[in-house]
Amino acid sequence: MSAKRRFFLAGAATAIAIIAVGFGGGALFASSASKQVRPARIEHQATAPTPAVRVALPATSEPVAPTPVLAVDLSQEKAQQTQLAPQAQSEAQTEERPKTRRELREERRKLRVERRAEGRERRHHRKASQQQEASRNGEIPPQ
Repeated sequence: MSAKRRFFLAGAATAIAIIAVGFGGGALFASSASKQVRPARIEHQATAPTPAVRVALPATSEPVAPTPVLAVDLSQEKAQQTQLAPQAQSEAQTEERPKTRRELREERRKLRVERRAEGRERRHHRKASQQQEASRNGEIPPQ
């Protein structure tokens, strides 16, 4: 019986020791991590003091002056719109809005295809020039 009790206590003590080491290691990492952050914050605050900002808000009791509204004749506005070419309007709209991911991806793909074609063309010209040079020298052209 005493051997069983001794093995049980040894196992329990081992489990408690493992848990204690785990918690101790976690506390050690947490304290070292928090010590690294604090000096950086203190140094940043010491090197760049923030200036005091004063905000002045208008009094709410003062009346707001109304802005004048211009009357526009709708026929003049329509005439101006029809003078602009639809193509120019669509170009202006496409320039104003940012490109979507799909459009950017498509542009990158086109550039990649162009670069590959240029590379193939360069390799072809290089190979052709090597063959011409080899034929002039009477050598067997490389394959």
